[in-house]
Amino acid sequence: MRKVFIVLTSFALLAAPTFFLVPASVADPVTVVSPPSISLTKIGGSITAKPATWSSSVKSTFSWVVNGKVVAGKTSKSFTPQNKKGTTIVFRESAQGITTQSTPIVIGNVAVNGFPAIDFADADKATMSVTLPKTLPANAKPSFQWFSGPFEVKGARAATYQIATGDQGVEISVKVSYTAKSFGASSITSNIITIPVTPRTYSQVWAEEFSPSTTINSKIWTPENGDGTEYKNRGWGNKERQWYLDSQSKIDASGALVMTATTEGADAYKCYYGTQCEWVSSKFVTKGKVGFKYGRIEARIKGPVGAGTWAAFWLLGANIDDRPWPGCGEIDVTELLGHEPLTNYGTPHGPASGRSYTVTMDKGFADEYHTYAVDWLPDQITWYVDGKAFGTYNKSE
Repeated sequence: MRKVFIVLTSFALLAAPTFFLVPASVADPVTVVSPPSISLTKIGGSITAKPATWSSSVKSTFSWVVNGKVVAGKTSKSFTPQNKKGTTIVFRESAQGITTQSTPIVIGNVAVNGFPAIDFADADKATMSVTLPKTLPANAKPSFQWFSGPFEVKGARAATYQIATGDQGVEISVKVSYTAKSFGASSITSNIITIPVTPRTYSQVWAEEFSPSTTINSKIWTPENGDGTEYKNRGWGNKERQWYLDSQSKIDASGALVMTATTEGADAYKCYYGTQCEWVSSKFVTKGKVGFKYGRIEARIKGPVGAGTWAAFWLLGANIDDRPWPGCGEIDVTELLGHEPLTNYGTPHGPASGRSYTVTMDKGFADEYHTYAVDWLPDQITWYVDGKAFGTYNKSE
C-alpha cells in the first residue's frame, strides 16, 4: 500500500524503623545454559560427546542411551555403538538432580555434529543468520524453517531472517533439516534468542482541531455527497440506504465536528435502489489534500447509538483510482455500530484480509469521547482505544 487519505462518516506517614536479619548468601540453583552435543566423524566410528554448559561449576555424571535404554558401564565422553541402521544414540548428563541430554544421532541418518547457532548479523539487530555445524556426510544439504515463539514464520526458509516488528519480545529460533543421498533425514533446532523491545516515539506532523463555530476547512476536507452512484460505487460498497450531504455536518461552539444522521428530509432524494432514500448524513475525505504513509493517526470521537447507525473513521489507499478497493487497501481505525454501544471494531482490508479486532469498552462510545488510534508500520498495524492496544495485525499473517 502506498500513502493513504482519511475518511470520516457520521456516527505522608512516617513509620518506625524495622530491622531484618539477612542470612548468609545462598547459592543459586544450578541451571543448564546449553545442553550437551554429540558428534560422529566416521561411519562405524566412535561418537564423542561435548558436555553441557552449566550456570556454575558442578560435578556431573554421564551415561549413554541406546534405543531408550541406558548402556551399563558406559560413563565416558565417547562411545562406539553397533553400526546398525536405525539405532538411536543419546548422551545424557546429570548434576544436582538435573538431567539434560543431547539431540540423538540415528545410525544411517545424517549425523549433525553440534547445534546450529543463530545470532544478529548486523549492528542494528535487524537481521539474524545461522552458523551451521559440521555433518556426516559433509555434503548434506540443509533446509531452514524459522520460528517466532512456537509458531512457524510463513515463508521464512532462508539461512537469514529479517526481524519483524511483531517479533519484539518474542523468542526466535530456526530448525535446520538435513538430507543426503543414501542417508535418512535429520532435523535439529538452534539456540533461542529473544528479540529486544524497541520503544517507539512520534513527533506530530499534522493535526485538525476544528476551531469553534467555523466552517469545515475545504483545504483539508472534501465532501462526498450522494448515494455513491456518481462515484461508480452505488450504496458506498455497504448497501447503505442513505444520501450524504455536507450540510449535515457543522463545527459547533465547543470545536467539535458534529455529523448528523437523520431520516428527516431523506425522502427528497432518490437512492440507487429505485425509491426515496431513508437517511441523510455526511461523509468527508482528505483525498488529494492530506495523506500519510506509516505512523500513528488518532481521533477523539463520540459516536451515535441506535440500530442502523454505523459511524466510522478510516484510511484508504491513495491509489484507489488506479487500484480499486480492496486492492488499494483500507485500515478501519474505528467502526462504531449503533446496536453494539460498548464494542469498538478495528479492521484491515486488502486482497487477503478483512479480519476484525474488537474490544469491549467500560463506557459506551456514545456516553463520552474516546480516542481511537492505529500505529501503521511497514509490517504491522496495532489498534488502540484510549491508549490501550487491543489488536495487532502482522504482515506475516
